[in-house]
Amino acid sequence: MGDTEPKSIVPPPDNLPYVIAVVCVLGFGVAGTVAITFARPDKDNTVLIGLVLGFIAPTALSLLAFMKSQETHLSVNSRLDAFMKNATTAARAEGQMEGRAQGRTDANARTDVLSHQDNERKPL
Repeated sequence: MGDTEPKSIVPPPDNLPYVIAVVCVLGFGVAGTVAITFARPDKDNTVLIGLVLGFIAPTALSLLAFMKSQETHLSVNSRLDAFMKNATTAARAEGQMEGRAQGRTDANARTDVLSHQDNERKPL
């Protein structure tokens, strides 16, 4: 019938940006390798191609780590926003309860004063 699972304030993870980022970095690596090969066709390009490919892995991994940290940051911030909203609501409710209690205490004090004044005026 209905969805009985509680709704999460954290959006579901989306892996498409990670795939796109890795494909783009790999594309830059392939483009660099092809450019070196066409720019220097008669020379030994093994070292240059090794350097290009050697930078691809750490660059892709650091990009993935950065994107994952952004996702974690979003998750923590959304939970913190919900926590702050609940804390504000709880503080307001607590203040209202204290205000009502103080109002009752003040009303009781006024009633006691009026009752005392009434008792002094009435002859026995």
